[in-house]
Amino acid sequence: MTEQKVEQTEQDRLERVRGLLSGTTTPDGAGPRAQSSYGNVLMGVFLHGADRLRQGHEPTDLEQLMLDAVGSVLSEEETKSWGRVYREVADSGAAMAVVPQAFAHRPVGEGYSVADLRSDLPDIVAEAMAAGNTQILDPRRPDRDTDDPAFLAAMRAAKFAVSAFSITGESASLGSAAAEGAGQAEGEGAGVPEAGAAPTYRAKLEVESFYVRRAVGDQGFGSDEIFWTAAVGTGTGPGGTFRSETFGNVDKGDERPFSSGNRVLFDGTTSGDYLGAQVICWEQDDVNDEWWAGLHKALNDAMAKINFLMDFDNFMGFFPTWVGIASSAATFIATFIQAFQNKSDISCQRAIGMGRHELAILSRVGRTTWRFDGDGDHDLRVKWSGDTIPFAEGYLEHSIRSGTSWRTGIPLTYRTITTPALAVHGDRLYICFLRPSDQAVMWASTDTAGNWTQPAQIHGDQSYYAPTLTSAGGKLHYAVTGKDHKVYTRTYTPATGWSGHHTMSGRNKFSPALATYEDKAWLVAYGIDENLWHARHNGTWGGWVEDNLDWKLNTHVALAPRDRRLWRIATGKDQKTYTSINGGGTWASEGIPSNNWRSSHAPALAGNGPTMTLIMRGTDASLWSAEFNGSWAGAQKIAGISSVETPAAVYFGGNLHVIYRRTAS
Repeated sequence: MTEQKVEQTEQDRLERVRGLLSGTTTPDGAGPRAQSSYGNVLMGVFLHGADRLRQGHEPTDLEQLMLDAVGSVLSEEETKSWGRVYREVADSGAAMAVVPQAFAHRPVGEGYSVADLRSDLPDIVAEAMAAGNTQILDPRRPDRDTDDPAFLAAMRAAKFAVSAFSITGESASLGSAAAEGAGQAEGEGAGVPEAGAAPTYRAKLEVESFYVRRAVGDQGFGSDEIFWTAAVGTGTGPGGTFRSETFGNVDKGDERPFSSGNRVLFDGTTSGDYLGAQVICWEQDDVNDEWWAGLHKALNDAMAKINFLMDFDNFMGFFPTWVGIASSAATFIATFIQAFQNKSDISCQRAIGMGRHELAILSRVGRTTWRFDGDGDHDLRVKWSGDTIPFAEGYLEHSIRSGTSWRTGIPLTYRTITTPALAVHGDRLYICFLRPSDQAVMWASTDTAGNWTQPAQIHGDQSYYAPTLTSAGGKLHYAVTGKDHKVYTRTYTPATGWSGHHTMSGRNKFSPALATYEDKAWLVAYGIDENLWHARHNGTWGGWVEDNLDWKLNTHVALAPRDRRLWRIATGKDQKTYTSINGGGTWASEGIPSNNWRSSHAPALAGNGPTMTLIMRGTDASLWSAEFNGSWAGAQKIAGISSVETPAAVYFGGNLHVIYRRTAS
């Protein structure tokens, strides 16, 4: 759909800015945008910086970055005029509609810097994560983009969304060494790899086509004229921008391919730990090339701004913080562009943040789809054409607790991309883990003297998730979630070796969990329906029984027997520890041991007759242990040990054995 081109003056834009700030109806008929406490903090930074520039104050570091981001769209004089309008609305006493109210009361002499942003970051993140149009998705899930109705409804209402694809606790680690121990063969020396330049990889993303689920014109305006823009960055080197051709007469059900000569979203380098994109689907009215060139740069600068903040003193940490910053950046772009809205309308905008695991999987799978459900509803088909990104990996380390004393961790020669699995069978301790090069499930064992065998692959099994082990009924039981999200089981005895696999019904997320109760193997899995299910082995596996506690999880559970009950413990989405028991029938809640326990990953659990030990990976990467013997004792920090994720734990030879993937030294 097209309109007659309308020339826009500076005064037109200033009136739009005034309308946006005061909350009056905007020229395109949209109602005022409801404003939260921190959601548009970057727009507040820009306008406050513009006013400070107008009144002769030197902008702060953050204000200058935002002023630079729009410098090719607005002249310095017009930028100052935006600041003047902002100050007039702030001084009028009216509630601000599109910037945080804190800026309405901020004196001109008080700037807003990166340090201020850092101080406000917890509130920014909390507000962003509570919004319906933000999400963090496990990249290993069956459908890595989501069709969650509540998320889509929130995206549709706001016309933008923020999605981070990251496993629980994954750090962006921008510019850091990509993979600990990369390039060393299985079984080589277990010393810490020599330090060197961090490897980089070619990241190339191409758009192939888009599918129209619902046209913007379905609202009564006729066929659409659609084009796409993107600003992409990796945190290691310059970002890039993209603008597609315009697709005319776009209707519901169309699949429109991008031009072979113009489909590269990004072609650059990455450490492999992060790639972020701001992508916009537009329904075109009329575009002025000069204006578009300035906007194109502004989008690129906004993305570069996100990358700068993520890498600044490495305070970005985990992906929830990225969601907070990316949400503010997306809101800034959407709000800023409304001042030029007679040019083109945004149908939908998404910020996409991809961590190491997502990039590793995407570089192997080769393709993904991102959904844009706003005024229209479009599926953007994206292709990876860059290098294969290695999974984040690390050497395993083995620590033993004798009584209450922990021995110094012993480095093992095994490298893995996940936590390992441990179980005692007969007189040996068995371990399973995932080989980084091909995600093969490997196994090995040791005697009580610590003599480990050379690891070997279990048949052709591969996974993105940690396997699990238990000993029951005279056999070692093994289970793993395959790359097809089905749970596969096998058994082992030294006399017969590994059996053929048995496929459990249904599809699941995360790792399964095995434990032995009354000499029978129990299996727990988290379904794609986000319910827990359990099954029991009575010579063969019985059918799944649905859980009845309605836990909401981002990772797998831990199982272990204690006395005459089977315990199941998990870390909830709120990072609290949830416990339950089963006496052979249904699960009964045992509550939360302590509101002060916070874990970034699943726990490990080891039963030892009447006692039980819980190992948690704290949000500071330290390991903590807690004992249960009728009641919970306080958690104790294990000195000298830090772990990338949850460890594995089991009692063997009268001692507690804990094996974990150590953090880089």
